[in-house]
Amino acid sequence: MNPKRKQIIISEIKYWKQNKLLPAHYCDFLITLYARGEEDIEQEVKATKGILVKEKKRMNRMLILLAAVALLVSGSMFMVVQYPAVTIGLTVIVTILFLLFTLRKSVAETAIMPFIYILTAFMLLAMSLKIWFVFFEGQTMLLIGLLIVNCALWLFAGRLLKLLYFTISGAAGLLLIIGFLFISF
Repeated sequence: MNPKRKQIIISEIKYWKQNKLLPAHYCDFLITLYARGEEDIEQEVKATKGILVKEKKRMNRMLILLAAVALLVSGSMFMVVQYPAVTIGLTVIVTILFLLFTLRKSVAETAIMPFIYILTAFMLLAMSLKIWFVFFEGQTMLLIGLLIVNCALWLFAGRLLKLLYFTISGAAGLLLIIGFLFISF
């Protein structure tokens, strides 16, 4: 039997034993049967489980770091009002870095990619709002136009990347804006 397959089967049997899905003596028998009395297999299974736990912890740290960077940059855009060009430029750079980060093959195969897309979309929305606050405050129609562009980008990205949450967000945003326009005029 393939060693990798044997490892998977033994780890599943250990899971059954741990969660009491089968009696312990049945699980012990099955482990002995598949391991053929070898102790190395059990140690390999424990090592594999340790690697997966380390990978998950690393992924969680990465998500927290990315969220903190996005929150810091987006928050600084609205907190630092003296230098709007600097904060908008910093946000543009971080947004482009996030998008370039998704092009890496190692990231493209993980669950972190949708999270980066969401952070990028919110940073783009924050940039649009900051530009409106700094240069065009009081022009409501321009704000509505910026929001329509953001929602259209979300809808386009959702259709292009086949991401349902972006498609729904873009469509819902456009419908809410159209509803607001009908109610207010």
